Amino acid sequence: MKNLKKQLIPVLIAGALAAPQAQAAALADLYRQALENDPQLKSAEASYLAGQEALPQGRAALLPQVNAGGSLTQSDSGLLDQEAGDRAWQVSLVQPVFDTTAWQGYQRSKIVTEQAQLSFDLAQQQLILRTVNAYLSVLNANSALDTAQAQERALQRRLDQVNAQFEVGLIAITDVQEAQASFDNAVVLRIDAEGALANSYEALERLTGNTITAVDPLREDYPITPITPREPAPWLEKARDGNLELKLSELGVDISRRDAKIASSGHHPKLQFEARYGYTEAEFQQQDWDDASAVALTFSMPIYSGGATSSQVRQAEQGLNAARYDREDQYRAVTENTRSLLRDLQTSAQSVKARLQSIKSRETALRATEEGFNVGTRNVVDVLQAEQALYQARFDYASARINHVSTLFGFKLQLGTLSPDDLYALDEWLKTN
Repeated sequence: MKNLKKQLIPVLIAGALAAPQAQAAALADLYRQALENDPQLKSAEASYLAGQEALPQGRAALLPQVNAGGSLTQSDSGLLDQEAGDRAWQVSLVQPVFDTTAWQGYQRSKIVTEQAQLSFDLAQQQLILRTVNAYLSVLNANSALDTAQAQERALQRRLDQVNAQFEVGLIAITDVQEAQASFDNAVVLRIDAEGALANSYEALERLTGNTITAVDPLREDYPITPITPREPAPWLEKARDGNLELKLSELGVDISRRDAKIASSGHHPKLQFEARYGYTEAEFQQQDWDDASAVALTFSMPIYSGGATSSQVRQAEQGLNAARYDREDQYRAVTENTRSLLRDLQTSAQSVKARLQSIKSRETALRATEEGFNVGTRNVVDVLQAEQALYQARFDYASARINHVSTLFGFKLQLGTLSPDDLYALDEWLKTN
């Protein structure tokens, strides 16, 4: 057990324990807390340890089985008016010589052990993605709140402006009402954003078991670039080789194939070596202790079991067919998701660049609308709409950057290459408050 424990999370824990030596921002700290406290990872670890027991159990069926037993019988003869006790004990050893069921079970246990390891590896990668996505959700909610607060402040100034203009008779009461309605709506948006931000922190608390109240933002100079190569073929090949869910489905086929062989082995003969040694004493027959030993080579051949074995074979064969279909479905899912994520990464990089340009265009449009309002060629509704469009463009830009990062990590999980180093690399791009 001690050696087995040393193998748990070999790279993941090692990296996490070494990281505190460097100056780390919030994301790395949260990840280390998640490693210690995330219940989903703890459950995966327990399942991994349970799966490691399959191999010694499978091997045990091939090893000698040693049993000891004894008996004490008290007899009473009414005819002879005599009581006596019989005592006996025996030690036996049984060693399988030819047992295809036990052999196939042992081979199956190897696959189950490998499956448990892969499942744990997948859980570790999924923890990285869940940590990053939960962190990015907070950043997105923070961005929404900052935008809502800025818009509320701007509309408050606009409302003050139109009220002053109305008091001197420069504009109509309808302009004041439009400005008031826009401001009231901004207040609602800000309240909703505050609630959404509080909710986003709950996901971090679920991961870490600790209350989180602040995170570091993503730096503006974080590079958003298209992924290369742009062609899907090399990425598909990499995903089909490395995707852990696809590997698990392939192991599922292997396990079902072994189950079919185990079921078929119910028709096979068995040969085993037996050795027995024991003592008996029968007081009633006035016999002293008598030792006895025996050695035998036992052969058994199943002839008919009421059709149960044949039914089990058919059942296992259908289970194998189901596993093959599941594997094919997973193969297609990997193909679809890899292409989709690759396409999303390409378009999101372009979208971020376009949204940044959109902010500049909206700023120019707002200035032009304000100038028109000041000279009387535009009304306050035009100004309010231009302001709303600007703040929406700023939020869309921030969200597009965050979504690109999330998609990139999801793409790496799809390839089976996601590692703590990816999280730590992102951590370096966070700006300490």
